[in-house]
Amino acid sequence: MKYTKIALACGLALAAMSAQAAGPAIPAGTKVVFLSGATAPDNFLGDLANSMMTGVTAIRSNDAGILHRAYLGKAAAGIPGVAAGTDILFVKRSKGGSVWGVDPVARAQRIETIDLNNCVVSAAPWAWSCGTKGIDPGIAGHETAANTGLVADFGVADVEPGLFKEPYNTENNQAQLSPSELSSLINSPVNQIMMGIVATNAVAATTHISRSQYGAMLAGKIDTWEQVDGSTDPVVVCRRVNGSGTQTSYNWFFSGFPCNTTSAGYLDTPPATADNSFGFDGSTAGTAADPFIIDPTAGLTIIENSGSGDVRNCLKAAQDGTDFTVKGSNNQFYKVLFSNVGGPSKAIGVLSLDSYNNANAANSGWSFRHLDGAGTFNGATQTSSAGATGIAPSKTNMVNGKYDFVVELSMPARSATVTNVNGDVVAPIAADAVKNAFYKEFVKRAGSTRYTGNDGGTFTSVPNAFATLPQSASYATKPTFVSKYSRNGNTCAPLVSFPAL
Repeated sequence: MKYTKIALACGLALAAMSAQAAGPAIPAGTKVVFLSGATAPDNFLGDLANSMMTGVTAIRSNDAGILHRAYLGKAAAGIPGVAAGTDILFVKRSKGGSVWGVDPVARAQRIETIDLNNCVVSAAPWAWSCGTKGIDPGIAGHETAANTGLVADFGVADVEPGLFKEPYNTENNQAQLSPSELSSLINSPVNQIMMGIVATNAVAATTHISRSQYGAMLAGKIDTWEQVDGSTDPVVVCRRVNGSGTQTSYNWFFSGFPCNTTSAGYLDTPPATADNSFGFDGSTAGTAADPFIIDPTAGLTIIENSGSGDVRNCLKAAQDGTDFTVKGSNNQFYKVLFSNVGGPSKAIGVLSLDSYNNANAANSGWSFRHLDGAGTFNGATQTSSAGATGIAPSKTNMVNGKYDFVVELSMPARSATVTNVNGDVVAPIAADAVKNAFYKEFVKRAGSTRYTGNDGGTFTSVPNAFATLPQSASYATKPTFVSKYSRNGNTCAPLVSFPAL
């Protein structure tokens, strides 16, 4: 058997982990399965991981947004090709979002991941809180042998790989995938997920927000709420970084990028960035010790967040009037002085419905809103506030094609051997029988009504955010779980009706 440098590195890493007292004890021979990409379905993916393993130890990164997580346990029975009891370490990276489940997978690049040799005991439901290791593409030192990052086995993206195009849907100044790199990925749509418009509680539930108004705020074309609710309060946007699948879906839905690049229209409404903030001070170093400063009292405020958890924290800080520090792209830090406002800020955000349990948590400070109307929406109970108008982001509306801010989740993996810039010769996922079997079962479950709708029991915590695709099951027999419409894995295409299979 030929061992590549990355395989040997993983073996050495596991040996070190097993000997390390300040962290989880990892049995020798544990199979590491590394998934990178979209943060939108993190809650859903965590539920899936727990369904595929027993005796799970949950591990998180020590950042506020929980941008990395891991699940250590034994393979459960019922995974074809994986013996029950096999020791599994399932690692999920969410930092940066979807593009990190596409480009680094195709290029077999080493990327930052959780460091299980650098942990402290954590509060439930997490057993450990750990640091990170490794250097991302686009950051100095990535191509060197000193880069201790790992190569992802497969990825997850809110949209298909071909949508991650320059200049708004890539991160760290990385080039978009070439046609040959795209062709090296196995990919197919997995399920449908709803994206939603959100706002802090400072925005009254009775406020009507149109699609065009929301898009204009995201683009910084509307810098106060005057056109929306008549007030002169500054607009605050808690968006995601470029390369996030959630941000990519918003770029598509509200400005048409990259679907309508043959017209000049999209160029007039690119997503606004942090340095477009009226109170942005770029004279600092942008480090953790000396972050860039944004003063919301100056007016329009744009905050770029690496993960969905960061967006949620940003919205809460805006509502609570507390300062907020976040690590954006290129390892740069930003501090937003919400305390200067002297009260809540009217903020909107970029999130998927996978976050609806977080919205309903006590003192979250924000809620999902109706599209092209007024009203808040509770995703857990599927109910709207009194007098709501417009289109609710409900599961019923999703499966019946009435709510069209819907994308199709994908899970790409390599189908060819790739030699990366570090000299690692990385085989396709099919070369590792256990990883390939785990991947196939993971994809299968992600698209099954059992998991997208708790069909027959309670299997996921956020079933109302997802629907099974009509290509995978019949909505005639599963009308509440299976969509009647699909984009056929092409976000730029309209939702089209499918016959009941």
